[in-house]
Amino acid sequence: MMERQDDDQASKKILCVGLCNIDIIQVCDTYPEEDTDQRCHSSRWQRGGNASNNCTVLANLGARCELLASFSDTKMFQFALDDMQKRKILFDKCVYHRDKQVPLSTVWLSLATGTRTIVHSNPDLPELTLEDFKNINLAEYAWIHFEGRRNTSTIVDMIQSIRCWNNDLENQHSKVRISVEMEKPRHSNLDLLVDGVDVVFVGKDFARFLGHESAHDTVRALKESHPGPYTIICPWGSSDTVAVNECGRWYSQRTYPPEVIRDSLGAGDTFVAGCIFKLSQNERSLSTVLEFASRLAGRKLGHYGFGRLEKKISFILVAAQVLLRAASWQTPLSWN
Repeated sequence: MMERQDDDQASKKILCVGLCNIDIIQVCDTYPEEDTDQRCHSSRWQRGGNASNNCTVLANLGARCELLASFSDTKMFQFALDDMQKRKILFDKCVYHRDKQVPLSTVWLSLATGTRTIVHSNPDLPELTLEDFKNINLAEYAWIHFEGRRNTSTIVDMIQSIRCWNNDLENQHSKVRISVEMEKPRHSNLDLLVDGVDVVFVGKDFARFLGHESAHDTVRALKESHPGPYTIICPWGSSDTVAVNECGRWYSQRTYPPEVIRDSLGAGDTFVAGCIFKLSQNERSLSTVLEFASRLAGRKLGHYGFGRLEKKISFILVAAQVLLRAASWQTPLSWN
């Protein structure tokens, strides 16, 4: 019976809730100076947005994934729809809005520094509502991930609806697991999303917005202000990722930057998706989860876009397992 329950959960989908936009990307020698005219090395359009990118990585990893987002009904947005269809990302529950502009991000990638500079535009596309979310069937999903956005109170209600559904289940093995990402510093009340979830991802920019100067300080402060049996993971750019599991054990995970950083756009989304992928497979070792996600994000930094990333997956899966068995830093840290 237990094997059948495991198979039922494995057949369910991962849902990512958040933004889908179009990125217009220019690869330049250096960040352009104001009031100059220069050529770039290359340019491309790419489907973007945190939740949308999470789905791209999950699909590359072989997961059954779905996006729930607000869509523009313009012809321009068909580019994003075609790309999701090609990657077998489901989006049939998404909400279309008539005569609304497509969210756009203009991105400059600097070859000199490996940085990306983003200017985002989203003037009138509405955020998802609780009614939009209630159109999905929670029984179809093993994991639901929320990108923290400006409709914080609505996302809190969405999370609460999942918790109520979980509480009514006779078989708790079938419950939906919940994760949230707090990244955007302009959304000051995102910490309200912590309560009642299984996994919390805290971005470096949001942590600094709250006044913290290290991943360790961020994790400690949030665990003190929002106690509970959840895992919190705080990647800190090129520095180590720090995490605490639901039992209060601390972990530190190194990064794996490539020799040449070509494209940092979406590296954070890749890390989050890598963690969700392993956790959704019921991986019990947080060390294994962090090792896999860190290696995956490192591979992403060395390639433009997400197109070649799936070719590296098998290597990462094997390497993460082998190195963890041998590495002495696998033991959780004790930071009190």
